[in-house]
Amino acid sequence: MRTAAWRIGTAVVVTAIFVGLYLVNRAHPIHPQAPIPMAHAIGPGIGINIEPAGDHAGASCTTGFLVRDRDHRPGLLVAGHCNPGGGHGQVEIRHGGAFAYRTIGTFTETVNDGSDWDDYDIGLITLDDPGKIPVTSMVDGHPVTGVAESVVVGDVLCHYGIRSGGALCGPVVASETNKVRFQTGGTCGDSGGPVYRLHEDGTAEAVGIYVAVSDGNYSEPKCEDPHPFSIAQTIAPWLSAWDLTLDTTTGHDPA
Repeated sequence: MRTAAWRIGTAVVVTAIFVGLYLVNRAHPIHPQAPIPMAHAIGPGIGINIEPAGDHAGASCTTGFLVRDRDHRPGLLVAGHCNPGGGHGQVEIRHGGAFAYRTIGTFTETVNDGSDWDDYDIGLITLDDPGKIPVTSMVDGHPVTGVAESVVVGDVLCHYGIRSGGALCGPVVASETNKVRFQTGGTCGDSGGPVYRLHEDGTAEAVGIYVAVSDGNYSEPKCEDPHPFSIAQTIAPWLSAWDLTLDTTTGHDPA
């Protein structure tokens, strides 16, 4: 859960173009839970169902990058708004059969300030017993080599979401310490997925977690509507704040 001690300082603008013209709208998880694609391994870009603590409705999202805590326990970064109400929401995946849903972990961190540009939106799922299901750090078949040190306007970023059906890519139009805006669409259920930069050798650099779409107005986004821009919550500050290490070990492709 978030505390003042975990707050990252005010974002310093690296570079931005027309930030004020494009307002942030939430890229919702799917409520209620929906059937999710089968996953053969636990890693970035697989579908998850969340059973939140309390009386909040369940949700379906996409997982972000594989990380390790100080005790080397594996976890997954994801959007904070995928865990409504915070708390120790239970996370399950579809694995081993058409209707075989297995609990894989619990939310141990949730930050969800809101949908404004300067708000934070990120969570951590700690895996319960990773030995039972293979674990991978690969994103859509691409080995992850590390965290991007900087992202500038013009860089091409990709995100992978279970409802978009694969990777969508586009150029960055605004970049700050906290958020990155890039020109490509997304839809409900993509929330939490990995945002990354590809290299010519086929490797990927981790940039952020997919948290929102932007269509230039204050209207509540609808899943069926097109959205020209996507928003990523950068992960580098949170790796430091939560004492996490990005896992770059390779394994089975989780798709």
